[in-house]
Amino acid sequence: MVMPANGQAWPPLNQNNIQNEYQSHDAWYTGDEDQLTRIYSLQQASQRLGLFGQVKRFFWGEPTPANSMQRPVKTHIPLPAEIARMSAAQLFAEMPTFSNPANNDTDSRNDDDKLNTTITTLLDDSAHAELLQAAELASVFGGAYLRVTWDTSVDSKPFITATSPDNAIPTFGLGGHLQSVLFWTQLPRLEGVKRNYTLLEDYTPGHIEYAVYESSNETSIGKRIPLDVHPVTAGLQVEENSHISTGSDLLTAVYIPNLMPNRRLRTDPAAQHMGRSDFEGAEPIFDMLDEAYTSWMRDIRLGKARVFASRTLLQQGKPGQGSTFNTDQEIFTPLEHAPGSKLNDSSQLETFQPNIRWEEHQQTCQDLIQRAYSACGYSPSTFGQSGDVAMTATEVQARERLTMLTRGSKILYWRPQLANLCAALIDVNHFVFNGPDRGDMIPDVEFPPAATDSPNTVAQTLNLLNDAESTSVATRVRMLHPDWDMGEIDTEVEQIKSDLSMLPISSDTNLYAAVANNGSTTGGVQTNQKGSYVDGTVGADDDSQQQSTGAAESER
Repeated sequence: MVMPANGQAWPPLNQNNIQNEYQSHDAWYTGDEDQLTRIYSLQQASQRLGLFGQVKRFFWGEPTPANSMQRPVKTHIPLPAEIARMSAAQLFAEMPTFSNPANNDTDSRNDDDKLNTTITTLLDDSAHAELLQAAELASVFGGAYLRVTWDTSVDSKPFITATSPDNAIPTFGLGGHLQSVLFWTQLPRLEGVKRNYTLLEDYTPGHIEYAVYESSNETSIGKRIPLDVHPVTAGLQVEENSHISTGSDLLTAVYIPNLMPNRRLRTDPAAQHMGRSDFEGAEPIFDMLDEAYTSWMRDIRLGKARVFASRTLLQQGKPGQGSTFNTDQEIFTPLEHAPGSKLNDSSQLETFQPNIRWEEHQQTCQDLIQRAYSACGYSPSTFGQSGDVAMTATEVQARERLTMLTRGSKILYWRPQLANLCAALIDVNHFVFNGPDRGDMIPDVEFPPAATDSPNTVAQTLNLLNDAESTSVATRVRMLHPDWDMGEIDTEVEQIKSDLSMLPISSDTNLYAAVANNGSTTGGVQTNQKGSYVDGTVGADDDSQQQSTGAAESER
């Protein structure tokens, strides 16, 4: 994408629809009550005329009267944030496995091992944390960006950073392939200068271009200024035309859609390749849940016990201080009742305790919560709605089928983009930090299973398969360690065979030997009891041989 011209509206006008979606979902995600009120009150202002405007209303679109003496009573339940967090955990609770594709060429195995070691070093715990953050942002905004970043002054290797899509303008080619993307960041204001500074970073294959713009208002990008004007960008070591080479023919930024298509914006040319938020279509349920909880809290607030006392029991204060009543007083002097009082001689005090409709509110809120989970593509049991009952992996998958389907759909979008990002990460590491070259290799990415059986269940299954002699050692090792590659599996199989070779061989030759043919000293018995091991045969002495022959004849 070309850098914007001086004075251009920012964000560009063709981004209005997608930016409005981002603002709405961000308000639900952050729980910003002022933002929710502003967004939905503006929407309802344009819909207030006519039957449609009267029927379609949002609880958050009804503003609190300005002259109200009571505090605002609207309550927001952070259910959207919980759904976004769970979405990220479903994908990246465990780190995916990145590996070099298997190569049967013996000469290149050493290079493959170096690349695998490099991948493990680059994609460390910090990278895992960035993937979790990107997945949560993708759940909220319908997609997220991952960028390859490096700074030779603070780290000796490149790293990845997650970026939300509300500060990015992508350019897609045919088939929805990302060709370039322009990120912008609001820089801090300079001391004593009432101007806005915006950093723009244009990612294209092989290069990143930087630019800083200075503006006097919030709607215009302003004019482009040199990078060294602002202290944040003054230290950037750029080439001519403010470029930095990446050393890769790949784009060093990828966009991962959450789900496709975006039902609301699929006909918008600027947003048709953008992903769909988990919140899309669930906003009315979020709104109704907040309204139900607000009503519940209102019942609790209005249901406080109140004491009504006869006016004559009140203690008159000084002028302007009103009257008071001491609820801890133990002895009262009978007084005349106030005119029109409902209190009689036997009742100087009355209490009032309204009923709190907690069961009705609880059932309503519980139903709305479950509907919100389903609308976002998740089973209620994923969030612990079905109780803590021990289940096998098969039972978990059956109960959480909707969650598993959603997770599988999201992995389809994540896997190829993570492979491209890892390849670009290796290229930058080779170009900037002299790491190994990948050539044309694109790493394999494997996600761990969502539900796994307990070690006890797995051990019982493997033991039954072994007793039935229906699986090989390699198959059992693969079942026990599904995240291992073939090299690790082969090493484990050889170790198991080596350990088994130390057991006694089941043959007549070794039945009475103190030392078996394979060197085992645990399966034989002492030679002076039953016989001696001589040249691979069992030789018994004459007395024991005659005794055994006589015993055999007597049995006949």
